[in-house]
Amino acid sequence: MAKPTPIREAQRVFVVTTLARAATIAVGHVLALALRPDARPALMALVPTLLVAAVAAVPWFEKVLGERFLAVALSLDVLAMSLQMVPLFFHRPALFPELDQRLLESAFVEPFLLLLIPLVLLAWAYGRRGALWGATWATFLHLSTGFWTLHLDLLEQGSLLREILRTILLYAVPFIVSTLAERERGQLGELEAANARLRRHTATVEQLAVSRERNRLARDLHDTLAHSLAGLTVQLEALRKLLVHDPAAAQDAVDEAVSLARRGLEESRQAISALRADPVTTLGLVGAMRGELQALEARVGVSTALGVAGQEADLTDEEAHGLFRIADEALTNVERHASASHVAVRLAFGADRIDLTIHDDGVGFDQGTVTADHYGLMGMQERAAMIQATLEVHSHPGHGTEVCCTLVR
Repeated sequence: MAKPTPIREAQRVFVVTTLARAATIAVGHVLALALRPDARPALMALVPTLLVAAVAAVPWFEKVLGERFLAVALSLDVLAMSLQMVPLFFHRPALFPELDQRLLESAFVEPFLLLLIPLVLLAWAYGRRGALWGATWATFLHLSTGFWTLHLDLLEQGSLLREILRTILLYAVPFIVSTLAERERGQLGELEAANARLRRHTATVEQLAVSRERNRLARDLHDTLAHSLAGLTVQLEALRKLLVHDPAAAQDAVDEAVSLARRGLEESRQAISALRADPVTTLGLVGAMRGELQALEARVGVSTALGVAGQEADLTDEEAHGLFRIADEALTNVERHASASHVAVRLAFGADRIDLTIHDDGVGFDQGTVTADHYGLMGMQERAAMIQATLEVHSHPGHGTEVCCTLVR
């Protein structure tokens, strides 16, 4: 649904208030007839009000006048109310000669306050330009009727000061409203622009997440299915030659090929299961780590330990998943390459940082021989960079491996 414009909002308010004013006038005349049956009804006062409401509400006027239709209607309303104020000074003294002069002057206050309604709506719908036009038009009419009244000595000369103050009010109120309205629209525009930027940023992040997840899947397939298929291919090539020259050795090659196929199938199932499951969301970071260690212990038989220091921090989804995936990648490397008998994972939650450490007592490796195509280490570095954490890997042949990740918040 289209968002209503300021002109449309002001139109709705104006039509409602104008019809309410017409209803009030009608009820007032009915009460006057009930109090004074001999009085002549002055329902002609309703005609200008209803005509103004028609200009604002009938679509034909909007079609002919365009966006100016509401400005025309509001200007006519100012004219009608300004002219309707004058009879208050002519007819009320004749109708009610016993009324006190101050009470008679107070009858002028209510129409003047009603006069501010179209001025406020002009300022709201058309900004400072509408406020200037409305205030100038109302001041011209107001001072014209006021000087006419003073010329006929129907008001005290001291009322001139009140007229000046009312003129100031006619300018001040619309300009305050227009300033506040333009400021609100400016802030709303900035908020909409920020929301648009946020939507674009969210779309970009989602695309990056999809791309990174594809890279992770590529790494997992390389380390599982591709590795197993490569080994299986070598065994089958050897089997082709051994079938002719050494049938006994061929049987050993068949057994090795079957073992490789089963291992590749199991690793593929694990990779697919990892893609489908989201233990961090359901169990939290600590629970997900504990489950991962238990699964590793059940598959490989290695002993595991999880240490947690401090109260688990309130992490964002991206941070929690990043730390979990780093630990998952490190444990996968332990399972495939380390030949370790014990693995320890430690999570330390501090006030402004989180430390994740994964240590194993496996065979280790020479860090100087690590190449760029080592997907496991590269994947951990990428995930650390995604959550703006630092990652260090310490390993020596025969002395195990330690992965340290620090997230400063």
